[in-house]
Amino acid sequence: DPNPHEAPYRPIYTASSYALAAARHMYEYGTTREQLAEVAVAARQWALHNPVAWEKTPLTVEDVLASRMVSHPLTVRDCCLVTDGGGALIMTSAARANDLRKAPAYVLGVGEHLSHYHISCMPDLTVTGAVHSGAAAYAMAGLGPRDIDVVEVYDAFTITTLLFLEDLGFCPKGEGGRFVSGGTIAPGGSLPVNTNGGGLSYCHPGMYGVFALIEAVRQIRGEAGQRQVAKCETALAHGNGGTLSSQSTVILGGGAAV
Repeated sequence: DPNPHEAPYRPIYTASSYALAAARHMYEYGTTREQLAEVAVAARQWALHNPVAWEKTPLTVEDVLASRMVSHPLTVRDCCLVTDGGGALIMTSAARANDLRKAPAYVLGVGEHLSHYHISCMPDLTVTGAVHSGAAAYAMAGLGPRDIDVVEVYDAFTITTLLFLEDLGFCPKGEGGRFVSGGTIAPGGSLPVNTNGGGLSYCHPGMYGVFALIEAVRQIRGEAGQRQVAKCETALAHGNGGTLSSQSTVILGGGAAV
C-alpha cells in the first residue's frame, strides 16, 4: 500500500527516496553535486576497462550535471542503469575448494542489518545500516577498512557510494564528497571502488548485489583483465536493499589472507 506520509508528494520511487538522502547530506555536510558526479565519472572510467560493461562512452562531471534531472539533486547520470543481466555464485567448504580448478575466494566475514522500510522512517538520512553490517563483517574477519584492497558497493545512486564509503569506515562521516574528489576511487586512485563499472555503468538488472560479489571474487583471483587491481588479497562487497533499508557486507580474501 502507498505510504500516506510519502505518496501525496508523488515521489519517483526509488529515485526520490535516495534524492532525500543526497539533499540531506548536501545540507548537513556541504557535499556538492559536483562531488556526487565524481562517483559516476569514476564508475564510467572503470567501465571503459570492462569489455562487457553497458556504457562505453567517456563521462565528465559536466556531463553528469547537464543530464536530465530525475529527482533533485539526482540527474539521470546519478542513477543506476536499467538493463538485463544475471549472475551466480557457488559456495562450498574450504576443504572442498582445494580440489577445484580455480583458486577460491574465502569468506572471511559477513554482516547484515535492517533499519527501516520506507525512507520516511529512516532514523538519519545520512547514516545507513552499513555502520552495523560493516562492523560485524570486520569483527568476524579480524580486519579493518585499511586492510581492504578493493571495494565493491551497490551503487544504485551516486549518493549510496558516498554513504557506504563513510559508514564502512573508509572516510569519516560527512567527508565522502571530498574523499571521492580527484580520482580517489577511479582507476589509478588510492581506493579502487566498483571496478567493474558498478550499477551506474556496468549493468543493473534490478538486483545488483550479486555482481558486487562476482567482481570481488574476480579481483581476488586476478581475473579482471585491464581493470585488475594489483596484489588484491582482500575485497569488500556490500549490498543494499529497499530505500537504504537493508544492508549486507561480505569480506572475501585470497589464500594469503586466510
